Amino acid sequence: MRFLFIFVLVYFFGSTQLFAQRDSSFIEHFSNQARINTGFRYRDRSLEFVTSSGEELKLENEVLAFRIGGRYKFASYTFSIPVADLSAGANEEKGKNLGLGLTLFLRQHLLSGSFRSTKGFSSIAPDGERTFREDVDLFSATLYGFHVFNHKRFSLRSSFKQRDRQLKSYGSFLGGALFDRRLLTSDGLLVPLENGEEEWLTRLAQTKIGLGVGYAHTFILGKRVFITPFAIVGPEFRFINTDNVSGKRKTDNLRISPRLRGYLAIGWNGDKTAVSLNTLYFPGLDITENLDTRFDNFTVELRVTCRLQHSAAHKKKN
Repeated sequence: MRFLFIFVLVYFFGSTQLFAQRDSSFIEHFSNQARINTGFRYRDRSLEFVTSSGEELKLENEVLAFRIGGRYKFASYTFSIPVADLSAGANEEKGKNLGLGLTLFLRQHLLSGSFRSTKGFSSIAPDGERTFREDVDLFSATLYGFHVFNHKRFSLRSSFKQRDRQLKSYGSFLGGALFDRRLLTSDGLLVPLENGEEEWLTRLAQTKIGLGVGYAHTFILGKRVFITPFAIVGPEFRFINTDNVSGKRKTDNLRISPRLRGYLAIGWNGDKTAVSLNTLYFPGLDITENLDTRFDNFTVELRVTCRLQHSAAHKKKN
């Protein structure tokens, strides 16, 4: 399965020329090689263990962070400084978050990789009791990519990175691939099971490989305002294993299920500055024989971009 994922990435990023011509009546390309951006990011990384009867154990982690980033040539980077832990009570301890990401946003491709470690969750037991669990640690590593099929008249990065400017309303089909690894560890979590029993878990490991197709469309209002929704749907292959407090490891069978992921960008894209509000929703539902696990991966990001030494370059119309 991993070889299939690698093959798809090679196909996406090696099958077309890096600098394919664009239709300049639809896309304006900014030729500046550097920019800075700042803003705020809200991220929800909550986790729920749920049974069919409705009994659940929820681990909450909602963080508001100040972000600052930039771009040099094809690579962009972002640093985040936590401002508030929105899931913690007034007298509760706060969780700790550490992450790093790198995005290559080329003219017809996107490749993004990131890792994040979250230590400390607010735990809500089935009886409603709320406690802070400092021992709970969630590590995640994600690599995903998109290929924009109609990149001559549609720019995905104009909406989500403001690297270009979409001049006319247009859309494109997309192909996508995803690799995601999550590892949850603790001193012991008492988790409700489907059979009515409970089990103490110390480790939950999930590996996901997904392929998909989707469609994105940018609506232009006036000359500068844009709205870009898009979604990717496709099969997801999941590998799951758990450890209990006695050290016994249980490996679940390979599972395949459909998965839908959604994105939305709204903003204003000017000559030297741009403002956008981006949302990303990567829900996760992992169902095993006795355990249902729901991951909330929801991000809202406010971006304010300043282009350094701005100039705009139009390519000849095809």
